[in-house]
Amino acid sequence: MDENLYNLNLEYLIVAQTLILSASEQKAMFCLGLTPEAVSLLRTMPLTQLKIVARSEHLTFIPRFNPHKWGEFLQIEKRESETSDKRARDLLMFLPSYGGNS
Repeated sequence: MDENLYNLNLEYLIVAQTLILSASEQKAMFCLGLTPEAVSLLRTMPLTQLKIVARSEHLTFIPRFNPHKWGEFLQIEKRESETSDKRARDLLMFLPSYGGNS
């Protein structure tokens, strides 16, 4: 297994376990996509077992984002950056060296 993927898996498991042990089980399930069964297992799993699971092929990533929402987000970002660019160009026009009031 790629070492970067192992580290990512291990950090994911540690974050999940930390949330679970801090009584944020619902947050762990919602944000990290954990099932109630996974929460039960992670609650008592020692670090040595987390490392074994992180190195195994048992963890898989399934993106849970809505492509439509990403499209909306990217359009908003594009409009905001265009507005900022336009505002910057407008402000530059006031400087003598850029063809404004000479």
